Amino acid sequence: MPKILFDHQTFTIQRYGGLSRYFADLHDGLNKLPGVKSEIATLYSENEYINDADPVLNKTLGKKLFTGHFGRTYRWNKRYCRLKIKMGNFDVLHPTYYDPYFLADLKKPYVITIPDMIYEVLPHQFEDNVKVIAQKKMVMEHASAIVAISEYTKQDIIKFYPQFEDKIAVIPLSSDFTGMPAPIPNTIGRFILFVGERKIYKNFIAFVKAIAPLLNEDKGLKLVCTGGGKFSAEEEQLLTSLHIANQCLQINAVENELKQLYAQAQVFVFPSYQEGFGIPLLEAFHASCPVAAANASCFPEIGGDAPAYFDPHSADSMYNTIKSVINDDQLRAELIRKGKQQVKLFSAEKVAERSLALYNKVVNG
Repeated sequence: MPKILFDHQTFTIQRYGGLSRYFADLHDGLNKLPGVKSEIATLYSENEYINDADPVLNKTLGKKLFTGHFGRTYRWNKRYCRLKIKMGNFDVLHPTYYDPYFLADLKKPYVITIPDMIYEVLPHQFEDNVKVIAQKKMVMEHASAIVAISEYTKQDIIKFYPQFEDKIAVIPLSSDFTGMPAPIPNTIGRFILFVGERKIYKNFIAFVKAIAPLLNEDKGLKLVCTGGGKFSAEEEQLLTSLHIANQCLQINAVENELKQLYAQAQVFVFPSYQEGFGIPLLEAFHASCPVAAANASCFPEIGGDAPAYFDPHSADSMYNTIKSVINDDQLRAELIRKGKQQVKLFSAEKVAERSLALYNKVVNG
């Protein structure tokens, strides 16, 4: 059985986030399989999804040396990864992002995961698009295999790089979001939930404008956003101009708090018009939260018929769909039931087993 080495990149960059959660869950899943060994090569990480035992210096010394110093953390983690790669005590390297630093020292095969092609599809939305696109192409070109996390992402890769089609394997993600904590009192009241960053492709501005009439019609209804940091000055100005600022909250929720938010929300809304997979769909399904989602990108592939879909480019479609989910108890119950069935299609065990099969294929040629 192969020994897999994951590098530091996403665990240095993210404290929370879908990509680091995917790799942490994959690492844990592989180590549960008989005879398989997986390692995350980090000196220090503040990522919430990896065990304290994984980084070498995640205790008192690591915090003293690295907390608050991202550049220093990145440099030393990269040096540590280069050392581990030169030592070669592994069978397959699985880099966790696109920095090609490892190519000069690597003598073993590697697999790269492509979560989405958002930089290529919407380059004008990213200041670092030239660098990221070039790095991504380079690591795909030299990889023994490419993992696409959905069929939608695979087709996007082929659209830009048809020469890589033969080495793409589709391995859908899962969400290790089971084990709901004991319920706590809802101190917010009735609310619509938005999860994640609020970049342009997340369609947050159009979403807020679409639901503003709902919030103005019902002053007891709120919008709760988690992740993405505090509202920007521009966002605050928009919320004020729509007369809903007092009904909008931003919460930096840790995992158990996020589970409670899903469980208590009237509806979770996912309005993005470009995603590679959409883990929050599965999180909401796990938490028995009804979902309203854009009828776009990978969502129909991942969500099946469990969400209530809307046109992400139509304010009327968003408004009517979200209002229906909030006001129709029968529809809410049906969406929750379908979500519980849909999420069964995606398990951490399947991700680990399919990934292991790919690693074995890479090692054995």
